Amino acid sequence: MSAPFAARAQPLRVYSEFAQIDAGGRVTAPAEPREILSPAIVRNGFTSFQVVVDVPQGTPYQLYIAQNPENAVEVTLYRETGDRLERVSQPVSGNATQIFWMDVWTARDAPVQRIKVEPQLHVNNDWVIYPMEARVMEATAESRGAGPGTEMEAPALMRQYLCSRGLSIDSGVAQGLTITGLRSRNGFQDLTLTRLVPKATLQEVFGSCTAFPTDPEWYLRIRDYLFRLR
Repeated sequence: MSAPFAARAQPLRVYSEFAQIDAGGRVTAPAEPREILSPAIVRNGFTSFQVVVDVPQGTPYQLYIAQNPENAVEVTLYRETGDRLERVSQPVSGNATQIFWMDVWTARDAPVQRIKVEPQLHVNNDWVIYPMEARVMEATAESRGAGPGTEMEAPALMRQYLCSRGLSIDSGVAQGLTITGLRSRNGFQDLTLTRLVPKATLQEVFGSCTAFPTDPEWYLRIRDYLFRLR
């Protein structure tokens, strides 16, 4: 690693969609975010990750997403600006710390296998590669149509579904290029997988309806459970 980076954090990092990251690329919660190295991804659905490029101001770079096998999934990159997301094409160029969203779409008929989906950063005439081997699961989400509605993130959606009667898992999901919009889309997607398990069983995994965990990644245990269903 070159000298300008010696005193900095790793210039390329990947986090779950739930990690809270400030504009400077620092995780503010949880204190120990989940390490994203071999994440499960759902078929006929999206799995989203946050990619942080952390470089000194004025340092030019290019960001790529490599795959092996090629085109195993469809990857869309978004540049984060506040709560808004702007779609960008690869390679993405920049010259300052930036948060990107890597939106991975996996086809319904995708083989159940391990695939490489690796963010790669070209900076200071060198390459920094984030080694990520995704696991395509048998779990297959149901397709959803677009529709009006309030954007609610996955934990709130699951809580409303399990703890009240005010949510239909068949409703359309609002389509918005915001952080909340992507999290809401993924949360409604999770709800389609609940048909594979008795509601009482999922309630045991979810826990108390009156508990509100402070760790923003606590919901990952629910998604882990759903993605393992067949």
